[in-house]
Amino acid sequence: MNRHGGNAPDPASKDQTRLGPNKPSQPAIDSALYTELPLDPPAPPVRPKRPAESGFVPIFLIDALALLLVVATGPAAWLWIDSSHAAPVVPVASPAASPSVDLVLHSSLPASPSPEPLPSIVPGKSPQLVFGTGTWAKVDSLSVPIWGSASAVLKDGRVLVVGGAAGASSQQASDLVSVFNPVSGHWTTATSMLQPRAYPMAVTLSDGSVLVAGGSRNGQPLDTAERYNPANGTWVTAGRLNIPRSQGSLVVMADGRVLATGGGIEGAPGWSSTASVEIYDPKTGRWTMGPPMMVARARHTATLLPDGEVLVSGGATTYHGEIGSVTATAELYNPHSNQWRQAASMSIPRYVHQAALLTDGRVLVAGGWSFTANSDPSKSSAEIYDPHTDTWAATGSLATARAEFVMLRVGDGRVLAVDGIDANYRLLSTSEVFDPPTGAWTASGKLQVALMWPAAALLQDGRVLIAGGATDIGGSGRTATCELYAPAPR
Repeated sequence: MNRHGGNAPDPASKDQTRLGPNKPSQPAIDSALYTELPLDPPAPPVRPKRPAESGFVPIFLIDALALLLVVATGPAAWLWIDSSHAAPVVPVASPAASPSVDLVLHSSLPASPSPEPLPSIVPGKSPQLVFGTGTWAKVDSLSVPIWGSASAVLKDGRVLVVGGAAGASSQQASDLVSVFNPVSGHWTTATSMLQPRAYPMAVTLSDGSVLVAGGSRNGQPLDTAERYNPANGTWVTAGRLNIPRSQGSLVVMADGRVLATGGGIEGAPGWSSTASVEIYDPKTGRWTMGPPMMVARARHTATLLPDGEVLVSGGATTYHGEIGSVTATAELYNPHSNQWRQAASMSIPRYVHQAALLTDGRVLVAGGWSFTANSDPSKSSAEIYDPHTDTWAATGSLATARAEFVMLRVGDGRVLAVDGIDANYRLLSTSEVFDPPTGAWTASGKLQVALMWPAAALLQDGRVLIAGGATDIGGSGRTATCELYAPAPR
């Protein structure tokens, strides 16, 4: 593999050109990694280029005395170091939220009271699951077309969608906050965040508030964090990350603290993934450094296991002025010992893949890419990790190969996969459902629009909400369309 580069202080607006025949120039959009295959093997079939990543262009000279100064156009590395994948949020099925004793609110921007009826939550009971025909139905649209937002499910069942990119890069980072009411199917606008963020990370805390951290703005990763109190619709600062990070992950642990792992930690023109870890304590509002992972990772998955450990799998490893790589390794964090230990590796390297916790405590991992090269197609393979035996076992493959897609476990234990990028680098509108007992994937409904990187949330009644998203692989096209999926009964 090889990469060519030159100084591009503003990766969101500079054109980049790769040397060689049939290599047209294209705009870079907060790009992260650009990789070509070695010249020795036969050239792979010509494929549409991978999206320019919402990250930062790694810059270096190939041979300043022999070659012209160029910047790679092969958007192969989808590391989106300038971004953070909308982290899956596990909704809390519990009584309606009450104001947190941990929060001290000083915001002067209270949200206007919403006339929308709130979902009904019966204390001690989970909402009844809703089934349909396995199709997607359009609901009210967002107020603006946007992609790269994050979502969190509130304790009263509403969905909070925050931030995102209103343009092709984090130079158009948004502070917009929208709230979806699943009873009425309508959106309302809430108080804006304190910090505009493209590709933020968000999780619902045990007290019902929402923590939003990191992300990107103007091509730079952010170290700021803030917290939303749904009781009065206000935002307050939530300490600062010790390291600015994008493309990492947030996981709420069993004791209520939040584990932040990996991601990208540099702005243009550099790039580097990190093995660093930090922990947010909602009671103190502080971030403290934890023990680093064994492997630097970005665009990895992080899954909370029933025993309280956190499984981290795959990701793109450190890339800084040299070849990018993807790992198949996995590791486990024990919050009691505050230590990491190596887990069995996956069958293949994966990043921009997805993971879902199954009802029996095993973890399903599917799709993604294995290399940071243009010719590497999206994967259809899937495998399951058993924490009791520390082994991975192959299971049924996706009906359609997918990378950068949404995957969520629905209420009856099946797993829904939707949208993303196929093996030919085209956006997908299709969805499919995995049945753990059979290990088979079954085609399901189609979205009205093929897209990637929407905000996605599992509602408390088992339906799935998709909001916004990019309608082309470069992020220059966006949609405000929102759709709801009701799984068909078994």
